[in-house]
Amino acid sequence: MKTIREMIVYILANPQAGNGQAFAIIKDIRKTYPQVRIESYMTRKKNDEYTQIEAILSVFRKNCDRFLILGGDGTLSKVLSAWPKDIAFAYYPTGSGNDFARAIGISSWQQVMNNLLETQFVPVCLLTISSGVVVNSLDIGYPARIIAHSENSAIKRWFNQLKIGKLIYIFFGVLGLLNSSQLSALVEANDQVMELEHLFFLSIANNTYFGGGIMIWPEARITQFQMDLVYVSATSISQRIRALLDLILKRHKSSSVLHHMTAERVHLRLPHKTVAQVDGELQVIDELTITCQTRYYYLGEE
Repeated sequence: MKTIREMIVYILANPQAGNGQAFAIIKDIRKTYPQVRIESYMTRKKNDEYTQIEAILSVFRKNCDRFLILGGDGTLSKVLSAWPKDIAFAYYPTGSGNDFARAIGISSWQQVMNNLLETQFVPVCLLTISSGVVVNSLDIGYPARIIAHSENSAIKRWFNQLKIGKLIYIFFGVLGLLNSSQLSALVEANDQVMELEHLFFLSIANNTYFGGGIMIWPEARITQFQMDLVYVSATSISQRIRALLDLILKRHKSSSVLHHMTAERVHLRLPHKTVAQVDGELQVIDELTITCQTRYYYLGEE
């Protein structure tokens, strides 16, 4: 095809994400699509995504070139925080959680490449905050505490030495249930102000999943221009356990402890600086505004 021969596919990859398969995937793409010119850019250090994007944009032709991201949810979030919102992107996961890929139905890099080369892009909804883009969810409370404790713990190094590193989240997840500390938050959405007390967790998401495949809300879709707020107010360990079981067993709508609402804009205020989880990365927040933003993705037929 003439258009494919004129096209250049620019790939920005994080070779450290997940099991480090980015190099092999790029090699396979070159072999499978010899008619397509592939230009690959690799991140070399933390936050190097921004330098690599600047280099790509200096030669990228919006009218005919394509852009593919290889990495985990954290890499995707960083890249899209700097990538122009009016230029479409494609994505294949090489991380560990991969909730964005799970929600959008990505099954193989061949599928992603075929969509990139043969389909038109469609609008999808991402979330924006002052520090950048949210591709899955922003969470405070229980999910953020698990990541914060695991990242800052010497136990994680011990688990890794025993080659059971993934169990660290289960370990701190159980400890988190015993943690009686609670949050409060002021949430402004849909012309209403809600004061939430005794929060076990609050998730603000544009996606179906978080935490490596746990469903946030069954009807949440990245193709809908809205965000889903799911929160639990719990004063006892039995309520906290019930909330997690309802999430894991997908009893969202029948749950007496899971609460849900949708919005296009949310303003969140916390009484003090609090650790939040944003696409697997930790941030400290006390007040922020979250808005929906239209982006463009090469999505094939479902």
